[in-house]
Amino acid sequence: MGSFCANCGNPIAAGVRFCNHCGAPVNTAPVPHRDAPVVTGVPVPTVGYSTRVNDPEILAAMKKNKKASWIISALLIPLPLVGFTVYSLVSDKMEPGQGIVGGAVVSLIFLLCAVISALKKKAVKPYEAVVTNKQERRKTRHNQNDVQYYTEYVTYVQTTDGKKKKIVEREGGLISAYHYLNIGDRFKYHTTFNMPYYELYDKTNAPYIPCVSCGAKNPVASDRCRKCNIPLLK
Repeated sequence: MGSFCANCGNPIAAGVRFCNHCGAPVNTAPVPHRDAPVVTGVPVPTVGYSTRVNDPEILAAMKKNKKASWIISALLIPLPLVGFTVYSLVSDKMEPGQGIVGGAVVSLIFLLCAVISALKKKAVKPYEAVVTNKQERRKTRHNQNDVQYYTEYVTYVQTTDGKKKKIVEREGGLISAYHYLNIGDRFKYHTTFNMPYYELYDKTNAPYIPCVSCGAKNPVASDRCRKCNIPLLK
């Protein structure tokens, strides 16, 4: 059986001492072909959208996170009412009636904000799109007599049904689309998770794989989140 030259990689006949292509001495030990695939046992990034969206572990994590967020909201919403009431009872600067009314108003505002946020999230539909452009914009924010400057990150996309969208993210907040997606990338926006999630169609060149549960950035070769051990969308 012949082998391959360790110097140039061309096949050589059995029993010869020098390669008839480059003249290099022939190693008697068989040398694998230079194009032979290397098997490492490490999961490779995939091309195509993941089928793990409905994975039981992921669904259980989403249910747990949603329950935790509602518990936190349930604790925060009545907090102003309790705080104002207690303050009015221990301080002579506010009547008890004023404390109850003031706290109730603030708690009601908190409740309305939570409801509006939930309705807005429910109204957003998943979509598939391609990134067409990206832009950083310097913006100003007026706060009384002070002017603050911040950066706005805009990712322009076109959906598969021809609609144009803008993903606007602000400095100081969660910036996931602008730094994760590149121009020309095809992706799917998921709405079933607790945070904005953009899944690349071709993950072979992805900088990382974000976790749908905790948002941790994982190496593209990982199969599960290194922080919470939830399966990654691969």
